Amino acid sequence: MIQAEREQLERIRQTGVKNTFIKVRTEFEGFHYYPNASSIDARIKFLENEHRHIFKVEVKISVNHLDRELEFFLVKWALQEFIQTGSQNHKSCEMIATDILENHLIPTYGNRYYEIVVSEDGESDGIIEFVPQLLHAT
Repeated sequence: MIQAEREQLERIRQTGVKNTFIKVRTEFEGFHYYPNASSIDARIKFLENEHRHIFKVEVKISVNHLDRELEFFLVKWALQEFIQTGSQNHKSCEMIATDILENHLIPTYGNRYYEIVVSEDGESDGIIEFVPQLLHAT
């Protein structure tokens, strides 16, 4: 690497933004249906009947320092408890993710960046991203 490249990399390191996150994953069995799905396309009429999925959940949370500000196990266990004590049935993936965000994550961990991914059987995802207004300020 030539000197100019080294200097450019050093400038990037000094001026760049480093964001740090943790991510936890869990899953649960749930049932849902999509009323009037066939009005969109006749091929998905089967979704109008209640059907089972293994919903897989990933939660990404910003942290402010590198040494276990939020402990993986504690975050995961609290997420699992929230899911088990609530009713996630008959919701879309996006609805489940929003419920987790609004009724668990923000009240528990406060105003920070979150990304919640909920999938049906690991195949198709609904994703909710929450970026606090403070991060949007210019």
